[in-house]
Amino acid sequence: MNSTGRDGEERSAAPVPFRRLLGLARPYARPLAAGTVLLLLGTGVFVLVPMQAGDLVDTAIEADLEGRLSRIVASLVGLFAILGVLTYLQTWFLGSAGARLLRDLRGRLFSHLVGLSVDFYDRRRVGELLSRMASDLTVVQTALTEQIPSGFQAAVRFIGVLVILLVLHTRLTVVALLVVPPVVLFAIFYGRRLERVAQEERDAVAETSAWAEESLAGIRTVQAFSAEDQARGRYGLRLADLLGVQLHNVRLYGGFSGLMAFFGYTAFALVLGYGGSLMLEGSLSPGRLTSFLLYTFSIGMSVGQLGALYAGYKRLRGASARVFELLDQRSAIVDPPTPARLAETAGGLSVRSVGFRYEGAEQPALRDVSLEIAPGELVALVGPSGSGKSTLFGLLLRFYEAQQGEILLDGLSLRDVALADLRRRMALVPQDIFLFSGSVAENIRLARPDAGDDDVRAAAEAAGAASFIERLDEGFETEVGERGVLLSAGQRQRIAIARAFLRDPQILLLDEATSSLDPDSEATVQRAIEQLLEGRTTIVIAHRLATARRARRIHVLDQGRLVAAGSHEELYEANELYRRYWLLQSLEKQQPPAPEEGAGLTAGA
Repeated sequence: MNSTGRDGEERSAAPVPFRRLLGLARPYARPLAAGTVLLLLGTGVFVLVPMQAGDLVDTAIEADLEGRLSRIVASLVGLFAILGVLTYLQTWFLGSAGARLLRDLRGRLFSHLVGLSVDFYDRRRVGELLSRMASDLTVVQTALTEQIPSGFQAAVRFIGVLVILLVLHTRLTVVALLVVPPVVLFAIFYGRRLERVAQEERDAVAETSAWAEESLAGIRTVQAFSAEDQARGRYGLRLADLLGVQLHNVRLYGGFSGLMAFFGYTAFALVLGYGGSLMLEGSLSPGRLTSFLLYTFSIGMSVGQLGALYAGYKRLRGASARVFELLDQRSAIVDPPTPARLAETAGGLSVRSVGFRYEGAEQPALRDVSLEIAPGELVALVGPSGSGKSTLFGLLLRFYEAQQGEILLDGLSLRDVALADLRRRMALVPQDIFLFSGSVAENIRLARPDAGDDDVRAAAEAAGAASFIERLDEGFETEVGERGVLLSAGQRQRIAIARAFLRDPQILLLDEATSSLDPDSEATVQRAIEQLLEGRTTIVIAHRLATARRARRIHVLDQGRLVAAGSHEELYEANELYRRYWLLQSLEKQQPPAPEEGAGLTAGA
């Protein structure tokens, strides 16, 4: 079983042992067993029907037995009533168990995915993961709660009917079974091909879903560049690929189903022909032949059902391999066996000879970086894009693990501290704010789920966000839309700062949040940030050097190396890169504003 990651690398998923598959259903063993027993009871009732039907035919031929005919019809109606009740009960037990199984499998898989480190998501597309949570888990649920119990039913029905047929007429039974060997051979042959094609279809569905998710998530970019036709065309190509795989699957499964039907009806025809000759000889009554024909039809159904079960098992192996491949993923970042306890963290950080390279990257993102940050100190990181500033933030939060050197918090290596304990003492205010669909209060409370309404309001007031929140239609209960689309950039930034206030961290990681705001919003957000900085160790990624100038110490990064550190005045005198950046930004500020379009024409008039 193969699946392809974002980097194009093919990964192989090993076949899943059947015992492990059944392990998924173990918590639901009782309702599944009850449903299966009811299926088998229904089968036991069903095998009585052909016998009663045969008696009905023989009785109907004898005109003087009308009373017995009525009793046989009544008994058939009774049997069908019992079958109806059993069908309802087994559908309830198996269906409810299947719904709970699917819910718990999705919850288990989502819980596992949320706990995987960020590097996993660097290699995988979210759309592909969502496809696995939907289609693959549905295949697993269907197999465990429908196909396998139905397979037991088919096997029991086959054996039971076979015994009855041998009792009724041995030679006629042999004729009926002539079609079984080719059915088994074709089931094996088609099962292997169906497994392969079903895997290709799931991969194509995952690829199509992944691309659609990316396109819709970036709909503003698509529409801003009038790229709707390009998006439709690329999605159409993926749909065409998916359709080709599905049509191939349909042809293959149609051929398999057609052959199963052919062999079943062939058995019926053989029994009808041979049984008709026996009836003409007088060695078989019309009613007995009717019973035999119905039993033969049941045998054909059972064989076809077992063949479909085999094909379904092949699909189950493919889908479950993909699911277990995700469940077997291990996070690259794990808690130590015996985590060191962080008491009241002072907030001192020490970065010692740290190096890091992203998977698949040609050059390291950080090379031998060392710096010391005292508790309560405000420091800035400056440098061109790709110099390693955001990577250092990722290492401090342990989104990634430093490959060389180490990072210490108050003298403790980050590797020795539990992740939850470490991250509780930090708060990240990124430049690009991610809000979840839900209310304003829910998004602020993300920092501390047990926070009360008063705490949420106090955090919003400290962040300068309470005034705009209260003007919203439903105040703190206003829905923000997907990714906060219903709020402005400045409003999203203030909600992010409110999160940080609610977190009350010892260490603040601030990716300068005001660079893309208008002057009024920037002033409001800047006042909130100034209040947030008080009494905390703060590292700020400064895109604007005017922000960096306020820091006690500025660290200049270039191509993953720490090339200089000092105050603004020291760096301006000693570091050419910093001085060039400062002069460029100063020149930008000194440029006079461009005249408004059409202003010259108005003056001339």
